[in-house]
Amino acid sequence: MYLLETLDVKFSGLVGQLYSDHVVSEAERDEVSTEQTSFRANEKLLSVLSRKSPQQFQLFLDALDKCGQRHVRTAIDDLRGLSIKTIENNDAMYWAVRSYCYYWKNLLVAVAILL
Repeated sequence: MYLLETLDVKFSGLVGQLYSDHVVSEAERDEVSTEQTSFRANEKLLSVLSRKSPQQFQLFLDALDKCGQRHVRTAIDDLRGLSIKTIENNDAMYWAVRSYCYYWKNLLVAVAILL
C-alpha cells in the first residue's frame, strides 16, 4: 500500500519524466494520466512498471529523484538493501525480496505490501 498511497503520479511530472526517459510509451503515459484519482493513477503506473526491464526500473528510480520523490526512492532502496539474514524471520518479506532476484516487479509488490 505504501507506493499506492505515497507516489505522486498526477502532479509531480513523474509520468512525463518516464515518457521522456523512454520507460513508458505514449499510450501508457496517456492511460496513467487520464485516471481520475491519484490512487488509480498510481495503481496504473505500478501495473505498467511491473512489465518493464531492470534497466527501466533504474530509470524509474532516477525519475523519482528528478521529480521530488526522493523519499519514495529511499524506501525502495532501503528494502533492496536488506540482506536475506535480516528478513529470514519474516516469511512474507523473505519470499518477496528473494523473488526480486529474478523479477524486479516483485520488489514493487513487496514495497507496496510491506511498508
